[in-house]
Amino acid sequence: MSLRDERGFTLPELLLVLIISLVILGATLTVFNATYQTAHSSDDRFDTVEVARNALEVEARQLRNLARRLNNTPVIDTVNGYDLIFQTSDPARTWVRYCLDTTTAPASQSRGRLWGTSLALDPSTAAYGVTAGMRAACPGTGWTKSQVVADHVTNRVGNRDRPIFSYACADGGTGCTASAAAFDQIVTVSAQTIIDTTPNADPKELLVSSGVFLRNQNQAPVVSFTATPTLPRTVLLNGSGSTDYEGRTLSLYWFKGTMPSSIACDKPAVAVNAFEQRILWGGVLIGEGVTLNHTFPDAELSGTQQPIGLVACDPGDRYGTAGVPPAAYIRVTVPN
Repeated sequence: MSLRDERGFTLPELLLVLIISLVILGATLTVFNATYQTAHSSDDRFDTVEVARNALEVEARQLRNLARRLNNTPVIDTVNGYDLIFQTSDPARTWVRYCLDTTTAPASQSRGRLWGTSLALDPSTAAYGVTAGMRAACPGTGWTKSQVVADHVTNRVGNRDRPIFSYACADGGTGCTASAAAFDQIVTVSAQTIIDTTPNADPKELLVSSGVFLRNQNQAPVVSFTATPTLPRTVLLNGSGSTDYEGRTLSLYWFKGTMPSSIACDKPAVAVNAFEQRILWGGVLIGEGVTLNHTFPDAELSGTQQPIGLVACDPGDRYGTAGVPPAAYIRVTVPN
């Protein structure tokens, strides 16, 4: 073969190859960019979901360690679908708040921001601790620590009403959320955050949820007793019908004539023993225990009715009585 037959590419051919290469490279870069953007968006999405999951894990741990009531002071302050304030013992006796902000920029209905706030209190110097400012529009004021714990929450996007928090009551109803006086009847708290970094567009929303049984929630005992004549002027008082929701052992204290004006089941340092503490309550204490044989004095005529009252304290310092103070007693007929 001669050198005359070894011809190269012509300029039009080179230009055609270059154009085809540029088209292929452009298409490749377009696909790469789309893939990168999708991966980046997915990473942001899943990172946001993971942050929300961590927030609910912290909230669940704090609820599982709900603080013990002291001197009958509530440990749950605010309960609704988008706002929850409670006191936890993790860390020690700290008030915390979780609330959803959809109004303060950059927050909006399509980008809700879940705030977590906290305030540690010394119970010896603060009787309660939660102020009106701390309950104000999310996140409130007066908290020592405030931070956004979950972003891009879309529970309320488009005016939807999909509460973050929901509650279950001990009796299976819904009355435990009606007033602060009933908050001690709440036995479980469920939480769900709906996360979407691209609302109203694909991909779809992701749900992060948790549920907690309030193992430290303590309800007041239900008190009941009977009085059975055993001898002339003597009755057997029996409080075994009194019950504790948590199934713990109750301490029972019997009064006659006058019920205590105040009850604090936690024994203060000045009391030598439990019996002495009940005397400090006031009222006329006649004994303690599940049962008590009581003999009425001669001054209390046979056939007359005398007021007998019962106070039951549980180990968590909650108490119950046989009625509503100051008339928390039952009139017992003096046997002939």
